[in-house]
Amino acid sequence: MSDDLGLPPRRDLPDDVRDRLRAELRRGLAKRGPSKVWYAAAAAVVLAAGALVASQVLRPQPVAAPPPVPDPIPGDHLTLDPKVATSSLDRCWAAVRAAGKTDRVPPREDWVPLFTDVQGTDSVVAATAGGKPLFCETTETTVTLSDPGATPAYVPGTRTGLLLHTATGVVGGVLDPAAKGAHLDSWIEGGDSMSQTIRPSSVTGQFVGMTRSDPARTTLTVGKPMDPDQKTLPAAPPPLVAVADRPMAADRTSPAGRALGDCLAAARTEVIPDAAAYSPGPLLEAGDFRVVMGRFGGQVVVCETQPDYQRPGRTKSRAFPDFTGPKTEAARTLTVDTLGHPESGAPPGTARHPYVAALPTTAVEATLDFGIGTSAEVEVVDGMAAAWIPANIALTPEAMVHVQARDAQGKVVYDGSLRLV
Repeated sequence: MSDDLGLPPRRDLPDDVRDRLRAELRRGLAKRGPSKVWYAAAAAVVLAAGALVASQVLRPQPVAAPPPVPDPIPGDHLTLDPKVATSSLDRCWAAVRAAGKTDRVPPREDWVPLFTDVQGTDSVVAATAGGKPLFCETTETTVTLSDPGATPAYVPGTRTGLLLHTATGVVGGVLDPAAKGAHLDSWIEGGDSMSQTIRPSSVTGQFVGMTRSDPARTTLTVGKPMDPDQKTLPAAPPPLVAVADRPMAADRTSPAGRALGDCLAAARTEVIPDAAAYSPGPLLEAGDFRVVMGRFGGQVVVCETQPDYQRPGRTKSRAFPDFTGPKTEAARTLTVDTLGHPESGAPPGTARHPYVAALPTTAVEATLDFGIGTSAEVEVVDGMAAAWIPANIALTPEAMVHVQARDAQGKVVYDGSLRLV
């Protein structure tokens, strides 16, 4: 731009003006319908005393190019990982094509990601497809896509409703603008519950919740957190596709394999994505108590089964996942519950607490020294070790256990102290 044009000196835009312009641009993108050719605008903006001058240069883009990926809108507190969004949406589109349902969704180039939510191996993309809300969930082995042609399952008298509720407990919906600050509560059969703040997109009102509970045993409500006047959400419409596009099946015939499969299937408070792909690890059994470990890549899970003392004759299972991904630590203690805890209604003196740890995958055996003259020699399976903690040890946050792990040649691959619980 030349001084010959007589324009005022160049100045930076104030942050609030820049944010407002970006927000208006994204609202326009969200509202526009599908088009065969779209144009990108390169704008040079100059702020003069009391005047705003803008010049635009338009250039055609290739017809096959996908829509631009927008940044998260300021104030949404949502994030967008472009790599996750592209990979997940491509897998969802491939699943749609494999199912022969491309006539029920806009073309892939009209899918615009808004934000992503990732927890362990579970990724969710909130997007629009031809201007309609869309949710795509992918795990290492499965794909689930909401139906963009479906009407949200609205709470009566509101514009808050669900579009997706997956087998892993992922919730996708739209929030009524009047319900700003609402919470999503999941009430699980047996009395457990969880509350999470709904963070909707300011562009479409879409939100995602990770309940990690079985939809068949979960009631969802919206409103103020844990408020008895919360409104129950109707069941979401069926997904357009829900398939295992990369199926994997681990051992479920050995004693540990059967125990892991049964426990993960029965766990009511934690649904584990890709559960069928977890290979079994150590199995502990003591009377009516059972603890089994499993591994899938860098993810480790512990699953416990014990009598349901509130419902005689029945058992209850709980899974403890490690959703934080592969660790940099050479070894770590995993968190689990005490089985037969007095508060559960168990008879006095029956409580047992397991010690479970993730160790180097090269280890095949380990010595656990509990520091009271008592130690245990345990087998390490695929980097997983488990043993019952002696009953006369206080389970305090300061308590430690010394662990020495060795490989098949007897070489020490880990030697150090870890927290006991």
